[in-house]
Amino acid sequence: MGSIAVHNLTYRYPDAEEPALVDVDVSLPAGRWLLVQGPTGSGKSTLLRCLTGACPQFYGGTMRGRISIAGKDVAKLEPLERVRRIGFVGQNPDAEAVYHRVDREVAFALENVGVPPEDMSWRVAEVLEMVGMSDYVHAEIRQLSGGQRQRVALAAALVHQPEVLVLDEPTAQLDPVAAAEWFQLLRRLNQEFGLTIVMSEHRIDPAYAEVDHVWYLERGRLRFAGDATAAAAWLREHRPASAPTLARLLLDDARPLLTVRAVRDALRHRLQEGAEPSTGTSREVCPVAPSVQTMVSLRQATVTYPGASLPALDECSFSVPRGQLTVLMGPNGSGKSTALRVLAGLQPLVRGHIRGGAKIRRRRDTPGEPGELRVGYVPQNPVLYFSQRTVRDEVALAATLRGLSADATSAAVDEVLRRLSLTELVDRHPRELSGGEQLRVAVAAVMVRHPDLLLLDEPTRGLDVTAKAELGNWLKQDGRTVVMATHDLDFAAEFADHAVFFHAGHAVLEGPPVQIFRRALTFAPTISRAFRPFHLDVHCLADAMKVGMAR
Repeated sequence: MGSIAVHNLTYRYPDAEEPALVDVDVSLPAGRWLLVQGPTGSGKSTLLRCLTGACPQFYGGTMRGRISIAGKDVAKLEPLERVRRIGFVGQNPDAEAVYHRVDREVAFALENVGVPPEDMSWRVAEVLEMVGMSDYVHAEIRQLSGGQRQRVALAAALVHQPEVLVLDEPTAQLDPVAAAEWFQLLRRLNQEFGLTIVMSEHRIDPAYAEVDHVWYLERGRLRFAGDATAAAAWLREHRPASAPTLARLLLDDARPLLTVRAVRDALRHRLQEGAEPSTGTSREVCPVAPSVQTMVSLRQATVTYPGASLPALDECSFSVPRGQLTVLMGPNGSGKSTALRVLAGLQPLVRGHIRGGAKIRRRRDTPGEPGELRVGYVPQNPVLYFSQRTVRDEVALAATLRGLSADATSAAVDEVLRRLSLTELVDRHPRELSGGEQLRVAVAAVMVRHPDLLLLDEPTRGLDVTAKAELGNWLKQDGRTVVMATHDLDFAAEFADHAVFFHAGHAVLEGPPVQIFRRALTFAPTISRAFRPFHLDVHCLADAMKVGMAR
C-alpha cells in the first residue's frame, strides 16, 4: 500500500507554450518519505497536483503518461476513492478552511464522502489526538496560531486514513519552533503509521535530516532520484547552490553531513586531531553606528484588533536605519506583520506614534508632498491583489500609477523585470505562476515605483536558494531601506544589517543579527547551531567560507 509509480509523465497547462513536466519516469516504494526538490518554477507543485489528480481534472491542460498509487491509475479513480487514498495539505491552510471551528472543519471531510454520523465523532477525536490538537476540538480556527492551523489542515487530510500524504511546502508560513514540531509530527506519521509522505519544501536542511528519498526537478524534467545522502552528494557536485547548507561544509569528503549532530561530531574530531577552535570574528559585532540615520521608528505603538483579547502590538518600540536591510523575527503571531502594516500606513495605532524625519504617505497614486516617504508594501499573499492578465501588464500598471510616460513606463518595467529574472514570464498570467514566481512579480510591481521604504512580509517564502540569493543581493543594492518580516534565518544571517526580535507584541531585542543569533537557540540558523561550540561567529554559509569550512 502507498507505493507510487510515475510512468513517462508529461503535462502542459492550458494555453502554455511549454509543458510543466516532461517525461518524468520514477517510482517510490510504500512507506517512504520523499522530498520533491528543485528551483522555483521547476514543476514541483505541478507534480504534486498530478499525484493528487488535480492536474488535469481541476486545472485543465493535457497529460500524457500515468501515475499509479498501489497499482491503481490515479486518473481512473473515482473522486471519493481518490480522496480516501490521497491526503493533501497546501501552503496556506486559511485558504482551505471551510468551517470556523476545529471539529467541524475536520468532520467536513467525512461529510463529503458520506460517513455515517455515528462514525464521525471517534474518527475526528482520533485524528485530532494524532496531530496534537485534541485540546482545541471546539476552538475557533481564527484564534489558532499558524502552526496549529496547519495541524488542523493535516487532521482533515488524515481523517480518511489515506495511503499517501502529499504536502506542498507545509512549513512555508511557520516559525522555526513550529516548523521543527511539524517535522517531528511527520516523522511519527511515517515511522509509526507507515504513511507514505511526498512533500515539496524549501527548508531543505531540516528536510534532508528526515526524508528517505529525493527527486530533483529542473525545467519540468527529473534530473536525480535517489536516497537523501546520495542526493546531497549529487547536488554538492552538480548543483552546489541547491545542496543542503550542511552538505556544503568541508568536513567529510566521502559523504555529505546532513544533521547538526553530524557536523558537531566532525568538528569535534578535527579539534581532537589538533586543529584550534576559532576565536576571531568573521564580521564585526557592534551596535548600529551612530552615523547611521534612522529613517522611521515606532514608539510605544499599540494595536488591538476587533474581538481580540490581547493587543497585536503592545507598547512596541524599534527603529529602522536608513539604507539598511532590517529583519523582523520571532514566533508566529508575535506582531511582525502588524508592525509592517503600521509602517505601511494601513493600520492605525490605539496608542503611540510613528517618529521620523518624514511622514508616511497614505495615498500612493498621487505625487508626494515635500518630506513624505513613498512606501512600497508586499503582503504575505500578494496573489490576492493581482488584477492583470500578464506579468508585464501587472508591473506596468504599477508604473503607470507613478505618472510616467508610455516610454518611461516601458523602460522602467523592462529594467525591473530583468533585475528580478522575470523576463521569461512576461506573457504569463500572474495567477498561474508558482508561489515563488508570484512573489517576485509582486516585488517588481512595488519596486517599479521606486519607494523610499520597502516593506516585505515573508518575501523568501517559496523561493529556492538561488532565487533567495538574487533577491538578497538586489535588495542590498543602491542603499535601499528595507524592512522584512521573515522566518528565514539563513537569509537574515547572510543579508540583514539590523534585526528586531518580537514576542507577544513587543520588540524585545534589537541590534545586529549576529548578536541575536549568538544568544538564540531555536531562532538561530542551522550553521550557527552547528558551529556554536567551536566557531562563535559562523552563522551562514558565507561565514563558513571565510574560515575555510565551506565551498
